[in-house]
Amino acid sequence: MPELELPEYGKHIVFLGSTGSGKSVLASAMLRYYDAFFAIDTQDSLDIPGKVLANPRHLGLLLRFYPKLHYVPKPEFIERYYFEHVFRTLLNSSQKKKPRPRIIYIDEIYHVGYGMSFPAWLPKAITTARQRKLSFWISTQRPRAIPVPVMSEASKIIVFYLSKGDDIKLVSEFARSDKKGLFKALSEQEDDYSFIVVDNRKGTWSKYPKLKLNEGE
Repeated sequence: MPELELPEYGKHIVFLGSTGSGKSVLASAMLRYYDAFFAIDTQDSLDIPGKVLANPRHLGLLLRFYPKLHYVPKPEFIERYYFEHVFRTLLNSSQKKKPRPRIIYIDEIYHVGYGMSFPAWLPKAITTARQRKLSFWISTQRPRAIPVPVMSEASKIIVFYLSKGDDIKLVSEFARSDKKGLFKALSEQEDDYSFIVVDNRKGTWSKYPKLKLNEGE
């Protein structure tokens, strides 16, 4: 079984799986290996280090002094205007000429204040972030409902338990070397914290064993 490879800055990841399947646990564990990240956690459910930010108006200043930021917005800031402000600030903080590497992790894309519609800024941010060494790590339960660039621009798709057949079919289309095998593996996968990693560039995939929760790094 190969070790799980941590992606470089500028490479995107999508975490897929139903509620409680292990997406946030794995993402939190991976983030601990990076020097700079901005984690959007509207449910305050992530176990990660970093300066906690509650007011998005302070983001520009804190980005200068804190490489690790854990964004847990107050209820009044969970709306379209403030999230657009957050992402404009993040993108502007890293320019093409002087990129500032950072992971931007969104713990469930549909929690960013829009109900069940995706944010209008997302496709453009996804396609331009790589040049600035910014990586979008996006977590979601329903891959069928998210914009095409989220899946197509991801270097890795990490899949936990999916309950919808159309979601399973969509993910299996990204494996060029063994589509039938991946479809079978996804269909038989149980909600046991095991996960499958699809390499979106090579079109290959590997299944990883049950996560060892409640243990040290």
